[in-house]
Amino acid sequence: MKTSRFDSFTTDLKDIARKTNRALRTGARTLAALPWPSLLAVSIGLALILSIVPLALTLFVGFLLLKFVAAALFGRRPAQIVE
Repeated sequence: MKTSRFDSFTTDLKDIARKTNRALRTGARTLAALPWPSLLAVSIGLALILSIVPLALTLFVGFLLLKFVAAALFGRRPAQIVE
């Protein structure tokens, strides 16, 4: 019983490896066929996505936390109810 589960697992891993290998080869062929101006545009776009988007998200979270801290420290306190 134990070996059949392991055989199934190794079969799945081999299938994943085969599909990953096929995807990487297809990607490599596509990159090899691109002319250099298109390759430059793809490289710049990928660099922007990998650097600008995380920076923008980090700054957004940082300023949001700063806003919460400032509101907690300097925010208005509820008014006293006078009867």
